[in-house]
Amino acid sequence: MTLSTPIISVSSLDEVKSAVTDAMADKSRLEIIASGSKRALGRKCAYDVTLDLSAMTGIIDYQPEELVLTVRAGTPIAEVQTALAEARQMLAFEVPDYSHLLDTPNAGTIGGVVATNLSGPRRLTAGAARDYLLGFEAISGRGEAFKSGGKVMKNVTGYDLSKLMTGSFGTLAVMDEITLKTLPRPETSCSLIVQVDDFAAATSKIASLFATPHEPGSAAILPAELARQAGLPLNKDTDKDTDKDTDKDTGKDKKSCVIVVRLEGIDISIADRLANLQRLTGGDRLEATASEALWAKIRDVRLFTAPVRDVWKISCPPAAAASVIDTIKASHDISYFADWAGGLVWMTGGTDTLGTDLRQALAGFGGGFAMLVRDSGTTRQVIPPFQPLPGPMLALHKRVKAAFDPLAVLNAGRMHDGI
Repeated sequence: MTLSTPIISVSSLDEVKSAVTDAMADKSRLEIIASGSKRALGRKCAYDVTLDLSAMTGIIDYQPEELVLTVRAGTPIAEVQTALAEARQMLAFEVPDYSHLLDTPNAGTIGGVVATNLSGPRRLTAGAARDYLLGFEAISGRGEAFKSGGKVMKNVTGYDLSKLMTGSFGTLAVMDEITLKTLPRPETSCSLIVQVDDFAAATSKIASLFATPHEPGSAAILPAELARQAGLPLNKDTDKDTDKDTDKDTGKDKKSCVIVVRLEGIDISIADRLANLQRLTGGDRLEATASEALWAKIRDVRLFTAPVRDVWKISCPPAAAASVIDTIKASHDISYFADWAGGLVWMTGGTDTLGTDLRQALAGFGGGFAMLVRDSGTTRQVIPPFQPLPGPMLALHKRVKAAFDPLAVLNAGRMHDGI
């Protein structure tokens, strides 16, 4: 978008429909935004008109006893979280705040969260944003009003368009009313900190812990240096035997990775589950306040120290993550950590070829997805921010786009060429 791009502000679905219909007639392309907090995600494209949804705000209906919230797409996330906190409830998929990565003043709107399917550390056990979208109302790229779902989980009439819309980056429709399932907030939480030899040992240990009946909820893997910078009390900084965990000549950690496992629930349950996990691992407890602060840093990708260069979000099988990281470390100076038990790796640094090398490494170790989240320069102009799709899958995406938006009016090219 350039500074001269006209902006149309809308406050209702009727106004959205009118704007889309006009764009179809003019053969113009609309950029769909509210706060603009996710504008830096995806391909950089030129648009004829910006459709501003920031006036489409407000909580329409909130029934805490039914665990259901209906809200307009332009409602700030902070407003939603405040209302939920007052009722001791939450969005279980744990909305991340990437404002510091994307150089935006706030975390954005609930519509942006749904459009990008952003989910935090609890996704491992609680699910993603797409799993909590019960229903919505929207205008398609055809200028047609439609709705899907309802206010109950068992509303399965017709196609499950909620899951199709979540993560579509506004390329299929413009949403207004969004209905989400909420959950009670845990009474308290803590974390188990375990030092292990390396990343491969970390993913193996986490898998064994999740196979127990002690209900770990989230699991992250941090290189020891990054964990220490985050303030974790590692053995090197405690009264424990430092010779056991650090090399006398280099001072570096022999145990190069740290596992962080989060437990949530009521006090008596956490105490019992943690004690059992400590017997299995010899790990240390991180109390609630420190634990919550650490998981907020993991969720919001605030563990990297400045200056932060390009940041890549990598999804792959946890068992393959160590091989991918080792391959990249051989040719790039990187900083990294992992969430989702090793299934989500955050990586920064490297050279201009980092993205290309990442995708080649993923292809060599079972496949995966590398997405450019922060572009510190011109990277997304020379490499696709989203993982390129195989031919058959790209063709399927284009057919879906054509069904909802045949003239490519909405966020055209945001995800892939022609989509």
